[in-house]
Amino acid sequence: MSQSIRFAVALGTLALPSILVAQPNSDDRLDSADESILVLGEREKEARQRINHITEVIARDPRIDQPIARQYDAICIGILGMSAEYAEALIWQMEDNARALKIRVAPEGCRVNTLVAFVENGQAEIEGLRRSAPWLFETLRDYEFKRILNGNNGAYAWHSTKVKEVDGKDFTIKVLQCVPSCPPREVYTADPFMATRMAQQIRVDMIGSVVIIEKSRVPGKTVRQLADYVSMRSFASVNDIPAGEPHTTPTILSLFNNEGLAPGGLSPFDWSYLKALYNLPRTARGSEIHDATWSAYRKRALKLNAEPSSDE
Repeated sequence: MSQSIRFAVALGTLALPSILVAQPNSDDRLDSADESILVLGEREKEARQRINHITEVIARDPRIDQPIARQYDAICIGILGMSAEYAEALIWQMEDNARALKIRVAPEGCRVNTLVAFVENGQAEIEGLRRSAPWLFETLRDYEFKRILNGNNGAYAWHSTKVKEVDGKDFTIKVLQCVPSCPPREVYTADPFMATRMAQQIRVDMIGSVVIIEKSRVPGKTVRQLADYVSMRSFASVNDIPAGEPHTTPTILSLFNNEGLAPGGLSPFDWSYLKALYNLPRTARGSEIHDATWSAYRKRALKLNAEPSSDE
């Protein structure tokens, strides 16, 4: 069974009751990307330091030998643990966000590859899934699984990924035996007529995403906030803002740990990060997201269209 089909089948293992979600505020439909940020007395250099810091905080580094993972195929969203009315509203907003990033949306009747589940106990649910549906985690290394559980704000997220050729073709995988001193090692082999190095030939596809949110953390959150938060965690491999992090740059990733200080939706920084991610070359490495995010934020939030000076 392929990874993508396994992922869809596994979603049936989460049978959850519906919950009541906070009613959306009257201004929920306003585009958070249009919010203006007033920077009083802040120099461009200081703003860049601030954005570089928050980017460092949220970005999950890809594996050292791989590019940044992204959504390439059409997404198909499934919601568990929420009433049909609110699930529909959440899906609508998530799909709208996806289209803004030029992520395709699958038609009705599709196989779910983007799951949002509202549960009683997030860590217990994840441990249960690891036993009952281990294929949901089969592309993760041990440190990546532990990273999921490090979330201590009642929200957890991860992606199943697949390495492909840069044009989306599947690799042929060969197993090199190394006995007796080391374990077998998988090697990806590409089209022999491609002259470039392997590092320039690959991309990493998100073939499935899971976001789990504990029900106790939902009250007081609007549908817009929940949808935008889940979009950020589904479309990018990012961390929540940790508790105690200074609230210097608004981000929806502070939704579950910032005592009501989170923005009403995706902030200018959030949009800058996502736009930067999806505009980078498919072979882009993790370090490239920093400059790309600053460049996007500089134009979106600071309204500075000229290129930064060389001393910045």
